Amino acid sequence: MDDEAEDQKIGLGHCPAEHFLKFMAQEWMGHIMAALARNGTLRFGQLRRALPGAISARVLSARLKELEAAGYVTRREIEGRVRHVEYALTARGEAVDAALTRNEAFGVPVVRA
Repeated sequence: MDDEAEDQKIGLGHCPAEHFLKFMAQEWMGHIMAALARNGTLRFGQLRRALPGAISARVLSARLKELEAAGYVTRREIEGRVRHVEYALTARGEAVDAALTRNEAFGVPVVRA
């Protein structure tokens, strides 16, 4: 029996949370989600300053696009004299934050930026 068949037989790689955990384990994902949960709607520059350490604009932009595509963050363009973009958690993103907060109540520490 090959390794892939063996993995399927014992159920490895089919955990519903596996994809989510790998996604959130990417660098900066948790920090971005926590900053938006803590501060609400933020402009790009405000969000960048709210994160611990130095993150490049390119990396932040890429991570925000991934979070938006996954449905955790919404991006809103504000037209006016000075055009800007605001980011906020979606209901799905808020649910993730609530789940992490509940884990703290059970003694599982959640490190927040």
